[in-house]
Amino acid sequence: MDGGPASTGHGFTDGCYLQNDAYNGAATLVSFHLLRYALFTIMLIVVGPFVFRVVAAFFDLERDFKSIVDHFDDVTGGLMYTYILFTLGNYAHTFGWVTAVFYFVGLLVYTALTWLPFMGVDIPGWRSWSKEAWLVNSAGLTLVLVGVGFHIRWASRAGILQWYLPLFVLATASVWSPVFVRWLQHYCIDNCPDGLGIERRTRWAALAIIIPRSGAIRRKYQAEEETQLAVLRERAEQYAATRATSATQQSRGSDNEGDDADYRPLSMAVGAGPVTVQRSSNVGTDILNTNSSHSTSRLNMPNEPAAQPRAITLTHAQKQEMIERKLRNRHYVNAKAGGPLPLYKYQLHLHHWQIFYILAFFTRFDQFASRACAGLVLGIFTHGHAAFGLDPLMERKHEPL
Repeated sequence: MDGGPASTGHGFTDGCYLQNDAYNGAATLVSFHLLRYALFTIMLIVVGPFVFRVVAAFFDLERDFKSIVDHFDDVTGGLMYTYILFTLGNYAHTFGWVTAVFYFVGLLVYTALTWLPFMGVDIPGWRSWSKEAWLVNSAGLTLVLVGVGFHIRWASRAGILQWYLPLFVLATASVWSPVFVRWLQHYCIDNCPDGLGIERRTRWAALAIIIPRSGAIRRKYQAEEETQLAVLRERAEQYAATRATSATQQSRGSDNEGDDADYRPLSMAVGAGPVTVQRSSNVGTDILNTNSSHSTSRLNMPNEPAAQPRAITLTHAQKQEMIERKLRNRHYVNAKAGGPLPLYKYQLHLHHWQIFYILAFFTRFDQFASRACAGLVLGIFTHGHAAFGLDPLMERKHEPL
């Protein structure tokens, strides 16, 4: 004995493939077999879509144009979907020639059905279906329900009905739960322009903690105010000096002007507000009206720093103003700073690839009929993503509000 781990009889490529399952894997939630997974994946994302595109091009059937990038996206998305389906759908045990044959039967038959003129319909537009479309779709729904009934019976015989049905309801949640999600999205657009507000409240709490009402912050505020005041006064003085020189030159050539020209107010936008200048012909210069409270208010400048009492902390209003200013500039890559958030309204569009992908998880039994049903639903799933891509269940209606 070398003290090493005991052999389990399974290699790395077998994974958790249980060959001694009494129901050939039906009672095992997760199973995997590398070779069968490779064949399963190649059939679903390479061979099947290629066959459909060739047939669709030959007969010019309804489909989306796809570029090389679109096909690449289908392959990468298909790898994810097929791996989940293979490991949870018991295909490590049941995938074989029966499933493969009925896979192409399902793919080609469904393709032929969509070729019929009255079958060019989608599920959201069911109200406008023709009688022929209703007849064909009703027959298909009946076959699906019959297959569901047989699979429930087989699950009961295998003693797994207690988790088979709950898992089926859980899997279909991806179809019915978006109804609530869509309602919540539209409610937020109408009542919560900032979304649910969780991120805003979290950021507000962080800023309330980070920004202290300390003397250093207050002095920083006062220093900024003093700097702005100095810039405004410097600009005002430069303007006054320029006007004084101009007025002196004009007064030399206009000694005979009347008293009505003694006072002519001038105004100019400087910094945050206009500057009022008074012209006096007696002295030949322009005097900046800095001695009156009127000019100070028009300059929109704070009082002299010396006249301001030194506060040792930020006021509550100043702190709230700083927080709100930072909240308006959150770093969202897909939204402009201070602009509206990209909120969209959506409409539900249930696609046939989604329906049959969910059904493919539950055709997990070793019976011939179950394997045949697996092939049929996989074929219809392949038609959906090969013709139109893996489109989402919720589609945007328009540009963000």
